Amino acid sequence: MQAADFAPHFSSRASGPEFPESIADARFRSNPPVYLGHSAAARRVQSVIQRAVRTNLPVLLVGPAGTGKEAIARILYHFGGGEVPSMEVVRGNEHPRLLNLGAFTYLSRLEDLSLEEQARLPALTGLGRIVIGTRLRPESEEGRNRLHPQIVRWASGIRIDVPTLAERIEDLEMIAMDVIAKTPARRAVGGIADNALDCLRTYRWPNNMDELTDVLTQAIATGTGEVIELRDLPSRLRVRDVHHARAESPERQLCLEEAEKQAIRRALNYARGNKRKAARLLHIGKTTLYRKLKQYDLE
Repeated sequence: MQAADFAPHFSSRASGPEFPESIADARFRSNPPVYLGHSAAARRVQSVIQRAVRTNLPVLLVGPAGTGKEAIARILYHFGGGEVPSMEVVRGNEHPRLLNLGAFTYLSRLEDLSLEEQARLPALTGLGRIVIGTRLRPESEEGRNRLHPQIVRWASGIRIDVPTLAERIEDLEMIAMDVIAKTPARRAVGGIADNALDCLRTYRWPNNMDELTDVLTQAIATGTGEVIELRDLPSRLRVRDVHHARAESPERQLCLEEAEKQAIRRALNYARGNKRKAARLLHIGKTTLYRKLKQYDLE
């Protein structure tokens, strides 16, 4: 998802003493927040985000903790916040702040409000824009008990079901490299070793991207090399990775490798040798494809 996708949403005009730069124009010139990923799950989210920034409807973000709901709200504010100077973030347990919602508000954890407090939200929002996050699926039994059905309908003008990291694991390399680039370090860290990346990919990530960020931040702090090595990862991941490797028989490993080689060959043939296009077809990063080509001597 590129900033250019949203450019038509803003009017451009000259700035200067007579025409001071608007809040929206100033915000649009800054580095935009993005929802990274090339997986099918990520593309679905990106598509709904593009539709949401062009409306003033309430938005309901549904997904477990750590999946990036607040980050999506910040994307919606950045591209669709108009002349509102900032996005107000309200947690569901901060009851006094519900007396006066801002012109653009992200309300986190709707389920922490009582049903009576939830029912007041449309009146409190007024002419402002609200993005609401919840960890509960409204269709679930707990969701039906803790989420006001009228508010769910009102807030679902645009609904975004935010996938877990495990549901978009093919995006992990891209997300991890973004975390590395944004993490302060006392040495240059430029990537992740292949075995460390494989270890990260086979973990289930119960706490989603928040947990991945914590793992990588700690690995950068404790490691010594220019790339994150397997030894830099927490022991709980490394021990599980060893057990996982032992569980696969040599015959099974050979079978998986052969299937992977055939898939890469088919993708390259379909893409007529275009490696970037082949990587997209395989739903893997470009660097991963280059590594696999070298590993299987397919170059």
